[in-house]
Amino acid sequence: MDGVAPPGDHLANAETVEVADRRRGFGRSGLERRYQELLDGFAEFGIRVRRAEQDACTEGPGFYVLRVVPDRGVSPDTVLARVPALKLKLGLASEQAIRANIDRGAIVFEVPKKDEDRYPVMAKELWARVEWPTNQLYAPLGEDVSGAVVGIDFSSAESPHLLVAGTTGSGKSVALEALLQGLARAYRPELLQFAMVDPKGTELVGFETDPHLLGDIGMFADDAIAILSDAVDEMDRRYSMFRQSRVRSLPDYNATAAQPLPWRVIVLDEYADLTADKEDRKVIEEKLQRLSQKARACGIHVIVATQKPSAAVLSTTIRSNLPAQLALRVRSAVDSRVIMDEAGAETLAGKGDAFFRTAKGIVRIQCAMLGS
Repeated sequence: MDGVAPPGDHLANAETVEVADRRRGFGRSGLERRYQELLDGFAEFGIRVRRAEQDACTEGPGFYVLRVVPDRGVSPDTVLARVPALKLKLGLASEQAIRANIDRGAIVFEVPKKDEDRYPVMAKELWARVEWPTNQLYAPLGEDVSGAVVGIDFSSAESPHLLVAGTTGSGKSVALEALLQGLARAYRPELLQFAMVDPKGTELVGFETDPHLLGDIGMFADDAIAILSDAVDEMDRRYSMFRQSRVRSLPDYNATAAQPLPWRVIVLDEYADLTADKEDRKVIEEKLQRLSQKARACGIHVIVATQKPSAAVLSTTIRSNLPAQLALRVRSAVDSRVIMDEAGAETLAGKGDAFFRTAKGIVRIQCAMLGS
């Protein structure tokens, strides 16, 4: 397994991981009871809906999904207008929002769980379920509502660079750390390097002594500029080596090279702090744009994280060059559109509830968290 640590080295064997508690929650009877409450609620208003034939109700770690089909003559708008009444019927708190949309001939309600009904997605368990690729840089992010693992393939043209954004309490820092720890556990230091900037000096402290770390963790805009400049130079150097070897990508080069080149992941946390100065922002954006346009094939990838996903912080240029987005809860639909070009992240439940968006579309996931 070139490039990936054998499961016995860093990851628990999937057969030995205790997964009996993964499906804590309502259970089938509890989920069916909530579905009946939904049907009863519409009946009270004289709105005729029926059970969807497929996937009528599904439970995930942080939310559950209920699907109904309006009877003939019942407008979807009439059904959707009852979301506030449904929220009251299900006993949700004021800050909890039901997300509703139309999908595959049914009206879909994504209902956040109460805190006592949620169950976590543990990173170690998730890692044990992954078949780690040998010629791609891949990291699991969490689970979708069906329990399937959702991850990011940095080697893909659809997701070479990632934007992670969410307000305080959204779970942004936990999700980012779990992603990075997953990479560090799966790929040996000689085949993966991290270059990091952490303005707070506390978010990435766990990586200070990690053998994957290239240099020290930076704290200031100057550090970010230096790391990005070095990455641009390394990108140009690698492409020169590729031309000499008549190959096009890092996996192709490493397949025959005596000394393989490592993937490099650049992490810029608290991006708003790094770009507060206008001149610093101009230089950082210029370097990021160059990397985002060319660096994927040579194995250099960028993760930008922020708690302030506003248009003033994330310019159109930056957003267009970070084609994958992990959107956690934000304050408004405006902030959600800045991250992923559409509203919805403002309705998330926090604590790792997220939308993961790539060119393939958007999937709602519960991000993994570290722990025993």
